[in-house]
Amino acid sequence: MSAAAEPAAAPPLDPRIWSCTERVVFFPVRHHSPACARLLEGLIADLRPAAVLVEGPADFNPRLAELDAEHQPPLAIYSYFATATGERRGAFYPFCDFSPEWVALREGRKSGASVAFIDLPWVDVAPLDRRANRYADGRLGRARYTQELCRRLGVDDWNTLWDTLFEIDPELSVADYLRRCHSFCHHARIAEAGASLADVTREAFMGVRIRDTLAQTQGQVLVVTGGFHCPALFAALHGLRFEEPTVDPAPDEPPPEIRDRGIALTPYSYARIDSLVGYESGLPNPGFYHQIWKDRASGQHAASHRHLLAAGVRRLREKQQTANTADLIAVETAAQALAALRGHAVVWRTDLVDAMLGGLVKDDLTSGSQHPLLTALNQVFRGTARGRLAAGTPQPPLVTDIQRTLRNAALEPDVTTQTRELALDRSDELALSQTLHRLRVLGIPGFERVAGTDFVGRGDLSRLWEKWSLRWMPEFDAACIECSVYGASLGEATGARLVEQAIRLERDAEGAARLLLDSALAGWAPGFAQLHQRVVELVRTDAAFTSVAKALEHLFYLYRHDEYVGRHARPEVGLLLTEAQARALWLLEAQAQVVDHETLDGVRALLQAVHLAGDELGWDRTELVNTLTRLGTANTTAPLLRGAAAGALWSLGTINLTAILHELPAAPDHVGDFLRGVFALAREEAQRNTDLLVAIDRLLLSYDDEQFLVALPSLRLAFTYFTPREKDHLARRLLQAVGQAGAAPLPALAVSPGDAARALGFESRLLRDLARHGLRGAGPFQP
Repeated sequence: MSAAAEPAAAPPLDPRIWSCTERVVFFPVRHHSPACARLLEGLIADLRPAAVLVEGPADFNPRLAELDAEHQPPLAIYSYFATATGERRGAFYPFCDFSPEWVALREGRKSGASVAFIDLPWVDVAPLDRRANRYADGRLGRARYTQELCRRLGVDDWNTLWDTLFEIDPELSVADYLRRCHSFCHHARIAEAGASLADVTREAFMGVRIRDTLAQTQGQVLVVTGGFHCPALFAALHGLRFEEPTVDPAPDEPPPEIRDRGIALTPYSYARIDSLVGYESGLPNPGFYHQIWKDRASGQHAASHRHLLAAGVRRLREKQQTANTADLIAVETAAQALAALRGHAVVWRTDLVDAMLGGLVKDDLTSGSQHPLLTALNQVFRGTARGRLAAGTPQPPLVTDIQRTLRNAALEPDVTTQTRELALDRSDELALSQTLHRLRVLGIPGFERVAGTDFVGRGDLSRLWEKWSLRWMPEFDAACIECSVYGASLGEATGARLVEQAIRLERDAEGAARLLLDSALAGWAPGFAQLHQRVVELVRTDAAFTSVAKALEHLFYLYRHDEYVGRHARPEVGLLLTEAQARALWLLEAQAQVVDHETLDGVRALLQAVHLAGDELGWDRTELVNTLTRLGTANTTAPLLRGAAAGALWSLGTINLTAILHELPAAPDHVGDFLRGVFALAREEAQRNTDLLVAIDRLLLSYDDEQFLVALPSLRLAFTYFTPREKDHLARRLLQAVGQAGAAPLPALAVSPGDAARALGFESRLLRDLARHGLRGAGPFQP
């Protein structure tokens, strides 16, 4: 280890840091800790400080009065910005009922203190720290000192360590908490041999805010920040030496130019706070800690696990899982015993989980499996709380624009599902469709296109329509607020979202073409100009035939239905089609060894574009014909692609049925795949030519039973390209061609085709064994 990486010698811990009689009282917290919140509430009531300074975005201070409204936590402060280069980012400062920061703000205002956030605004932190969840444990939970404490105390992780030191004991006093927590945070930070540049910068800003408050107020100042910051803030305030090298260098590039920024309150949920589902701050299972907070506020220190056990059992019974009284008594006994064994003052989360697993899980859990009990416990311990903003809370401009747009269009969602059918050939309903597509592009929940004209597939294009499902979802308000990072109006936000998605694409021609189609469906007028070049770049760099072919399909429908979705960009889309067609043709031959159903779809899209747009765009079919000819005649080409090449050439009129029959393979393991390719690309031609059916029939009659069984699966798959009515028509034409036009239709099988095939195989083996032993059967077994 280099000298720069060696841990710094820990300066002595000044006892003034945990004193409650100093002019500045530092209260270290873990974000979303009910113990911190409870002790902080009592401390504010006792001290009645002149000012309460809280870790949080200082640019929200002019709007602190908004927090006095009758909100229902959890909620969050959402800060966002856009740079001159188009980068858009946002971050959250979440609050629960039991978040220390929320309690500090609420109780501080209640006591008459001056209350303020003192952290750097997110826009200034972002160049140094990209984390979107600002109340994160960060390096405090990962510190070597923390890991060593876990080892010495015999606990599994940082969460259990924090619970052991601070949460479990309901009698923990403010004085003991401050002494213990300051000592822990001090040594954990020293062990890290330096703070990050972001932390150092933020702490310098917070230090200035603390000194300014001291100069402007009389009386004590209470500073509430994450415990990791307290040692440095205390040292800076008292002029103590607290030297730490930063663990990362200053960025070489200057900070980005900010073009737009905003900050607002937004609803949040326990599902988003739970660290067990990926949130990097927060305690695991916030619903458990919410129960702890409520029970201890009412003096029920020992009842929390019973409330949670009852909730878990109710959830199990809702899922028709059994939990009888004897089992519950066993769980209660085991939980109490585990708590005593582990030295817990009350039954805790880990005690209850282990006891329930031991008492209620009767089956062995294999790796990766999930027991209904575990699912129920996770749901109960996570909690279902969703925040709600008070009426009249100021909203970002985008939210106002979305509300106004939906109201004017009579598209406001309700708690009951509504459906709207829109005719795209009517200008007023086309405008409604564009609004709904904008909401879809932004990911606003509750707006789903459920039916209509398939612009990217092979659906019926005789009627241009859409059917939408509209329903108000709990996430609607939060999603609208969080999309404000993209712009102030629905149209602007949609465009910015599409551009952002296009920038993130790499070697994805299909994705780029889909974005271009989305921009047209959403009626975003500048879309073509801004996305056109990106589509060209990705078509040229995408190395997958299927992706480029899907791009060709999207572009074709955009070209064909420009009047309804593209709005007069037909010539430019035609140039993109030509680019995609040339690239797809080259990749088809280069990737001839990788063949699946998506390859068939790609060849079909290529052929469709040639048939319906090739002449209009002046495409020369020579290279297409030459490529298909080479693929169709090469022995190394897979039968599926050989059939597709033959079918495409037949559809183009370059070859006739004689050539198809010449290429028809006799091998039973090849014939079905070959025909599948032919039918996929020349469906109409195959139905019109009885000679092809006769040739297939003769080939199948030449097979013995085993050869037929080998050919059967792929043959069945090949004929799925025809509808039941078409297959009936083909069967009747075949019977007529072989002189059995009067034959009655075959009765429906009473068994599945698979069972019939297995019975046929058994019969074949039986007849073979009879012949080998010189036995002659009677009736149906007569050879």
